[in-house]
Amino acid sequence: MQVNHLLSIVIPTYNRADLLDYCLEVHIPFAREHNIQIFISDNASTDATEMIVKNRMKEYPLIQYYRNETNVGPDENFERALKYPQTDYVWLLGDSYKIPSEGIDYLLNLIADSKQKYDAIVFNLADRITDIDTQDFTNSNSLLCSLGALMTCLSCLVFNKELINNADFARYRNSYFIQTGIIFETIVRQPFSIHWAQSISVNGLEYSIFKKKGWWETSNVFEIAGSKWVNFVFSLPVSYDLDNKLKCLLDFTKVSGGIFSFGHLLALRFENILNYKTYNKYSSRFSLTASCPKYIILLIVLLPRGVWRILRTIKRLAKGFSL
Repeated sequence: MQVNHLLSIVIPTYNRADLLDYCLEVHIPFAREHNIQIFISDNASTDATEMIVKNRMKEYPLIQYYRNETNVGPDENFERALKYPQTDYVWLLGDSYKIPSEGIDYLLNLIADSKQKYDAIVFNLADRITDIDTQDFTNSNSLLCSLGALMTCLSCLVFNKELINNADFARYRNSYFIQTGIIFETIVRQPFSIHWAQSISVNGLEYSIFKKKGWWETSNVFEIAGSKWVNFVFSLPVSYDLDNKLKCLLDFTKVSGGIFSFGHLLALRFENILNYKTYNKYSSRFSLTASCPKYIILLIVLLPRGVWRILRTIKRLAKGFSL
């Protein structure tokens, strides 16, 4: 079987055997159509991940499996995954995401037909960006202002192998956003071209049998989307304008599906993830990341959870009566 030398797909994973199995089931037909290699970077899973992958390798020989001896954390696992292939371009795919059926054809046609060598290609996420047309970005500040927050989604990113080879991974390890940092760090040092494909969107896999909470539904949400995210954006090179960094910070709520919106903050309050202790710890970051004012967040915290539940019930009843 002749290997496609233009593109490969890499999937970092940890303890999500059932979801990874379904992810491979979905993507193997797309990969087989073009002889695309799939690389699995297993971050020392303790479940049935290895067995699942080896069974899938019998179905599709162009799967390669690598298992870390110890858990090296998400950032370093992303780094290792990106470095395994030797193809011209590498699509970094989360195991809970789906590449659209037309996505691979679009990408292969783009890189095969265009005389332009792209440093990266960025795809949309669930059609959330509607006001920025498909285009090639050549200005780093414009890219940060327009797509910086979206580019935190690893599954939206396709990397040129040269960018991977030249990237300063060490600078962004343990940032939780290494996949984004290496792009914005690299492009300020040289002329670049990054293609934005507005009409092609990756989406979450729909798999009702397997449900594992994402970090945005746990107590980690404030550390990652608050502290880590703010620290990451402000750590980007000084050539990025402060106004663009501030806009990028706020955009994260929009592109993440409302992670620090009123509704999600209320849901976190119901679960007692948002409480007075977490408010005090992360309140200085809310003005940079939340879509509602700090006094509203404080009100959410100060009103007992029981009061919010009553108000939610009244709202649901009122909505039912209006039908």
